[in-house]
Amino acid sequence: MSNQLPDILNVKTLPTISNMEIKTEVLDPITASDNEIIFQLPKNGILDGGSFVSLAVRTAAGVSDAFFPLNTGIHGLVKSAYLMSGSKVIASTEDYGHYATMVRQFETPEHRAFVEQVKVGNACDRWCELDAGVLATVPVAGRARLIPKDLNYNAAIDAGTIPAFIKPTDNDATTPVFNVALSQLIPFMRSRQLPLFAMKENVFLRLVLNTQSAITDGTICCFTSGSGSSGVIKPSQVNIKFYSDHLYFLDGSMEATQKQIYSQNGLSYIYEDSVLTNTQIPATANPTSPAIQEQKIERDIAVSGRTIRSIMIGEKFTGASHNLLGQYHADAENTDPSINFRINEQRYYDRDLVSPSMKYNELSKVMAKPLQVPKQVFCLDSEGDKATSDNSLNQNSVFIGTIEAFQLPDATNTDRTNDLRGKSHYVGVDLTTSGFNVLGNGKRIGVKPITYQLTHKRTAGRQGAKEVRFYSNVERIITIKNGEVVLSA
Repeated sequence: MSNQLPDILNVKTLPTISNMEIKTEVLDPITASDNEIIFQLPKNGILDGGSFVSLAVRTAAGVSDAFFPLNTGIHGLVKSAYLMSGSKVIASTEDYGHYATMVRQFETPEHRAFVEQVKVGNACDRWCELDAGVLATVPVAGRARLIPKDLNYNAAIDAGTIPAFIKPTDNDATTPVFNVALSQLIPFMRSRQLPLFAMKENVFLRLVLNTQSAITDGTICCFTSGSGSSGVIKPSQVNIKFYSDHLYFLDGSMEATQKQIYSQNGLSYIYEDSVLTNTQIPATANPTSPAIQEQKIERDIAVSGRTIRSIMIGEKFTGASHNLLGQYHADAENTDPSINFRINEQRYYDRDLVSPSMKYNELSKVMAKPLQVPKQVFCLDSEGDKATSDNSLNQNSVFIGTIEAFQLPDATNTDRTNDLRGKSHYVGVDLTTSGFNVLGNGKRIGVKPITYQLTHKRTAGRQGAKEVRFYSNVERIITIKNGEVVLSA
């Protein structure tokens, strides 16, 4: 199917130089509320993935100590995103804040810090070795710890704060306005473009928004420690707009594409979509250190009959909201769980994946680039005591001061409530048949779903129930014939 895709609908360098015009239209929503925003796209030109939505929130009156989850930014405002042709959902992303937090960890720290901090409002992406001269109270023994770079620090009291320019305010006119690219919201638009000019039905972008009413929620914003502020966060509707980029090619390629769409077979091509499967892991008995409680789990991933390119998994304690990261993190454990998959009645790995390095390597294949975070943020392997069966943490190689007045764990890990370590522990499996990260080489799944096989080794204080999100990257086929859209499963 992919060889039928016209070059002008493929997100790549064109093989020949073509004259092209780009027209940007600023669209207001046709439906707007605190829970949902819908844009209707004009049926002009070719929709470009660089189009973006401007997003902003405002706090309750007088509140100035709210900040966005450090690794997520404004992405937490969006609960789900849908690209629709009439009533048909072409592509979607559910639990978008979790998905965006996971995917953006693969971008370079420099891109996240210098580009996305301004565009998205994140604040904890670059790390460096702490110099004792930077924070005056850090003793010699505290040197060489890792510390987030892109915060404001008070050296006298070892305190970090979020830069003021990315903190929301209580006023639509002064609150910062961010933007999220359409290609981030909808995976379809990362590799494909949509011929709006040849489609009969109207195309809509529908955003379902999250809500927040408590300072401990962490869905959209977090609050400084000890805050007595109202936790109500609402979208700044006046600032939410869609900047729609429309491409026009002047070399006859658009006419050729339209001719193909209105031919006997129409135009068909492969695109990528995201399918979310949510599941739970029950709590266990709380073991007494250094004992461990083994827990074997099997969970089905709802992708029967689909073609899968990859799966990414995030697991955290049910409902847990981190004071600095909000809802958006994936928890690592002191002891390394073993994982495997059963696909089409066969175990995928000959031996279960156990070590963090093996999991990291498999995860890198999913995005064709490594997870760009420090090792301590991915796993706790370097922090634990290997002489004990539960690998209890006996050291801390990360900054031990405060961020937004929240005390980070000290050198002896007395209190791990605000720990930033092990909070990007995502798991991934690459299912492409050729090993190349391109469309058209996904693995066909039969009538039985993929089974995720997990063996946890629960340790003291880590026995709670967990929520698990499986993001399956699937290949689908879109057919546009006589302007009508038909979609595969």
